[in-house]
Amino acid sequence: MRTVVMTSATLAVGGDFGYMIEGLGLGDSQAGRVRTLKVGSPFDYESQVLVCVPTFLPSPKEEGYEEAVEEVLRALALEVRRGTLALFTSHRMLRDVHCSLREELGGEGVLLLGQGLDGTRSFLAKRFREEVGSVLLGTDSFWEGVDVPGEALEVLVIVRLPFSVPTEPLVEAKCERLREEGRDPFWEYSLPEAVIKFRQGFGRLIRHRNDRGVVVVLDGRAVSSKYGRTFLDSLPVGFRKVRSLEELVRLVRGWFEEGPDECPLGTGGRSWPCSPVSRSLN
Repeated sequence: MRTVVMTSATLAVGGDFGYMIEGLGLGDSQAGRVRTLKVGSPFDYESQVLVCVPTFLPSPKEEGYEEAVEEVLRALALEVRRGTLALFTSHRMLRDVHCSLREELGGEGVLLLGQGLDGTRSFLAKRFREEVGSVLLGTDSFWEGVDVPGEALEVLVIVRLPFSVPTEPLVEAKCERLREEGRDPFWEYSLPEAVIKFRQGFGRLIRHRNDRGVVVVLDGRAVSSKYGRTFLDSLPVGFRKVRSLEELVRLVRGWFEEGPDECPLGTGGRSWPCSPVSRSLN
């Protein structure tokens, strides 16, 4: 085999292919033999996607975080009523949220589907595509490889930044090896892996040129931590900080009703521009 071509939307981290090249064993020993190319996207993300980062939720490690996530999902499901995929990193939390919301959403005519609870992955994806306005709670296998175009999926919720569990044997072994080499396992392994998965999750929303939708990142560390900018800067579009649940609902509804140029944020019919406005933590 003389030539291998690898293509993906998530090969680079922060615009740099170094992490992937080293992970494939193509580092220094193959210098000069690896060529990289970044090609522009066919999508117009500025007009197709709104990214919201709520700042009113507790930290994922604080008490009340799960209840706050439930409140956001309830509001989006009942007040926005668009096909919603919520990506979790914890099966336990997914089950708890599903248990808390299923009866209430069902009573309002909103179908709630949970991975590992309501059928196989393929069955859930099929039901989700068919039942417009439904809510699907997914974990690992829904972060990538799922294609739900059009109005079946218009709101993507990333519940938590997708770091690997540090006690998993493979993760533990890789981190230990890096420490033995005098390197930082968080910045050189855990963070790049999580950013790639984050980008894969983001990619579930826009599958075709006519798709439009909103991404809601519920993990406030994306804007409050030193490393959070790495996640947000990996996206092809800026983000919007949101300071209350009411503002989030107005912003999301306005995005769909008024388009990307105007979203109702104020009172008395006032509107403010809501195209992505920030790429920094300030």
